[in-house]
Amino acid sequence: MKLELYTQPFCAPCVRTRQTVARAKKLLPDLQVEEINVVEQAQRGEELGITSTPVIRLLQENKEKFRAHDTPTLPQLLAAIARASD
Repeated sequence: MKLELYTQPFCAPCVRTRQTVARAKKLLPDLQVEEINVVEQAQRGEELGITSTPVIRLLQENKEKFRAHDTPTLPQLLAAIARASD
């Protein structure tokens, strides 16, 4: 399972989401995490239709299984990962 976290500088919700993702990574060491700064990689964000941050995408075999446009709690994130893994 791969988690992509789309963020931008000076985004307070992004900081909270980054912390939640870090806690999930500690519990799920096999989870691959990539953070993408949409300011630096604007074209990538545009291609995926990302118009606000933070955005979390969960991918299984390079296919999007889940997308969230908010700051999840740790239980919400873990539940989404479990559902996307099925």
